[in-house]
Amino acid sequence: MKRQLFLVAAVILGLALAFSFQALTSAQTPSDSQPAGATAVPPEKAAQEGGDSNPSGEPEVSIPEKYLPSRADAASDAAATLYFTPQDENTSTTILFLYNTGTISATVGLTTYKTTGGQYIDTSVDVPGGGLVRISGDTVNTVSASWDDAVVVNFTTSSSYAKMTLPAGVKAEGYVAWNGGSTYDPLDVVPTLPLRFSIDPPTVFLPTVVR
Repeated sequence: MKRQLFLVAAVILGLALAFSFQALTSAQTPSDSQPAGATAVPPEKAAQEGGDSNPSGEPEVSIPEKYLPSRADAASDAAATLYFTPQDENTSTTILFLYNTGTISATVGLTTYKTTGGQYIDTSVDVPGGGLVRISGDTVNTVSASWDDAVVVNFTTSSSYAKMTLPAGVKAEGYVAWNGGSTYDPLDVVPTLPLRFSIDPPTVFLPTVVR
């Protein structure tokens, strides 16, 4: 009986030593979370840098300067000259939106040209600070109160090219609407096409006039 107890105790002791050795080996073996040669981060430093989901230390990735976003589209930061092609046929009209992100009134210059390059329209539109002005090639006839102050600029078929000078802080959007007549109601569901504004120089955008 005593011999059997001695054997059981020896087996238990052997198993205990084996588990202890395995645990010590695992602690010293490199792993994915703690590769060989890696230095453990002190708890106080880890707290300063934050976690993966909420980092608070210095960024680990730096974008090269040549790949940083350009400021070519920052039209609100500086004056800009835009070119576009209006359309004002018997079945269509051009609509422009001018909005001023500044706090003081700004004047937008609008000039159109014929296909030969000769000037056709030369006018200007005042846009109040923080305000929006709508321009329509046809008379606006609608119950929509937001269009009550729309400015009519009759481009007609003679305006093949157009130029807008936008002061700093003023932006522009626009589209062509096929309204099918001489009046335009923005509440009607009609086909539209967004205008493409270009910043190309006039020597590229406008035709060369041979005299």
